[in-house]
Amino acid sequence: MIDQAVVGPHVYRSSMRLAVEALVALCVEQHAYPAMGLFVGTLQKVERSVPSGTCRMVCTAVAGDYRPSPESGHNDLLKESSVKRAKRLVPMCLLMFCSVANPAGADVSVPKPIGPTATVFGPAGSDFPVGKLATVLNYQYAESDGVRHRASEVNEKVKLTKNLGTVKFRYGIMPDLDIRTATPLYYIEKDYKATGKTDELHWIGDTTLTLHKVLLNQSRNDALSLAVDVGLVAPTTDASSKSLDSIGNNAWGATAGVGVTYALGSHRLDQELAIATFTEGSHDYRKPLRFRSNTSWSHAVNNYFDIGAESLFEWNGESEKSGVKQKDSKNEWYAGPKMAFKYKPAGVNVGMLATFPFARWYEGTAPSDGFRFELRLTKVFNLL
Repeated sequence: MIDQAVVGPHVYRSSMRLAVEALVALCVEQHAYPAMGLFVGTLQKVERSVPSGTCRMVCTAVAGDYRPSPESGHNDLLKESSVKRAKRLVPMCLLMFCSVANPAGADVSVPKPIGPTATVFGPAGSDFPVGKLATVLNYQYAESDGVRHRASEVNEKVKLTKNLGTVKFRYGIMPDLDIRTATPLYYIEKDYKATGKTDELHWIGDTTLTLHKVLLNQSRNDALSLAVDVGLVAPTTDASSKSLDSIGNNAWGATAGVGVTYALGSHRLDQELAIATFTEGSHDYRKPLRFRSNTSWSHAVNNYFDIGAESLFEWNGESEKSGVKQKDSKNEWYAGPKMAFKYKPAGVNVGMLATFPFARWYEGTAPSDGFRFELRLTKVFNLL
């Protein structure tokens, strides 16, 4: 790696010029003028590391009036013997070009995406700044598309309309360690088409508290970011005839997970695996053992707008009622596109996600979501 601070400005500029002149000479000989246009675009982005005359030199060559700089100490590289020499130098010059084009301290701005959007997604392998507090509101709207048994729809006697919210907080305790909480709220309508009757279920659920420890951090030159989660589900609801036991029934639980994040330029990949188990709570009901595998791809189009996609797979074992298994295990896989708007100076971002079923299987009979739309609002505060 050639660094201007190490080799000095004269050697740095000469190396840069030699690399560009060799590439320009080869392009001129082959009439590859569009390729030189790419060099121009690349060089113009590296404002601090490339002498302004170099960009002018390449632009002049594209116009067909190339003359090498006298500083380089070389004769006209467009002569036949020099062109042959340039060909031999191209592999070395490409390496040199890549080395000097983005040295340490170069002011090259690459937009960064904000990451996952879905309610069930955590921070994967990413860290969180010490002393900052993130407040997050997730909202999900979903409608069922019939009652299913195993992989098939059996009837349309019941329709569910779901409004699910989750209030989250995340705080950076120390480097590579943060804590977060998640408390669900819900309002669900259950319509019985045969009778016209509608049941309403609404309340808050049990709260999850999670410690997030980063083990590898890509920002510190690790190959990727890796983190582990350890969580506790605390009873924060009072069950009633209007509450939904599967979201909260005043029960304890424990969670564990592992997450990986990999960033490459303006792209970001996130993968999480998580498991949760619960004790028996109100109504003599025990929520099933749960496993989740969440995957996200995010791409920052610019500093204000992201696009991407997310895949959400969830497997649930059998729940228990008064110690008896209910034969209601299931697994669901939903995936779909997303977008996000962000404004970093204010610490605010808004994410939207639409997911659709790719695979569904139910041991018993159950209404199943035909689509899910999610909205995520985030505001970050600096408390230090």
